[in-house]
Amino acid sequence: MRRRIAAILLMLALALYLSGCRPLVDDAPKAISVYATFYPIYVLTEAVMREVPDSEVHCLVQPQDGCLRNYQLSDWDLYLLAAGADAVVMGGRGLDSFESALFNWGDRGPAVSAVLYNLELYNQQDTASGEQESHLSGANPHLYMSLEGATQIIDSLSATLLSLDPDYSDLYAQNAESAKARLSALLEEQRGALAPLAGRRVILMNEALIYTVQDYDLAVADWVDRESGEGMGDREIETLLERLSGAEAKVVLIERQAPQALVEALEGADFAVARLDVMSTHREGEGFDTYLEIQRGNAQSILAAFDRADSLEGED
Repeated sequence: MRRRIAAILLMLALALYLSGCRPLVDDAPKAISVYATFYPIYVLTEAVMREVPDSEVHCLVQPQDGCLRNYQLSDWDLYLLAAGADAVVMGGRGLDSFESALFNWGDRGPAVSAVLYNLELYNQQDTASGEQESHLSGANPHLYMSLEGATQIIDSLSATLLSLDPDYSDLYAQNAESAKARLSALLEEQRGALAPLAGRRVILMNEALIYTVQDYDLAVADWVDRESGEGMGDREIETLLERLSGAEAKVVLIERQAPQALVEALEGADFAVARLDVMSTHREGEGFDTYLEIQRGNAQSILAAFDRADSLEGED
């Protein structure tokens, strides 16, 4: 019986949303509910909203193996936003394929903010030239992969939340400054650890990792455009290895969820593979400390890959 009632309520909420109406709520005070579209945006929003009274932050999209830029909102996502969101925070600028749909809600939906606007992105001068253009062209919206970039996103988020909830402006500002101080300290620590690698060349196999390359002053010897989690057939791998043999680099940076067959083929060709976390496979509840550990782990993976590459070269 309870399942039947829950199903009826879900159908009613969706019907209200699709008709342009918000679900009815009572007049009792409730927490300000903010939904961040993807985990990287959620975790930085959570850092700014930490311990703010009468507020809650949620991550809308569940962990994804594929590219975030391909994600389409599900009926359940729409229900959550229609029924429980006072505000939606997204990246914008190509990160969220559904950006225009959220903005088109207008007064019928929650407040919507895209925090990457007015921030400097990699390749932002390159604009797509038509519907057939790959989303891998143009401005790269994965700025959260950079510790410096995360600091800029924190500032943007802070301004958004101050506007939404001015009663706690001091606490939002305090949280933002605390988060930025931790980001700065970690960046200084990791740049010191990776300083011996400055200028060394890598092969890039995921667009999000260009920001990691920039943070640590690495150089890109070759860049292979592919989607997160995307595999390759035997012939494609053979062609790839032929191409990379002339790259004058032996360290490959790729996403953690890359297919094992692809990673093994690269390693079998004497490339040292650093499998880095591009933050698409995490979920709500993994907070700012997790974000910092992800960044620390990525730096350690790069160091280990260069150690392996140098060892392989020494054996030749």
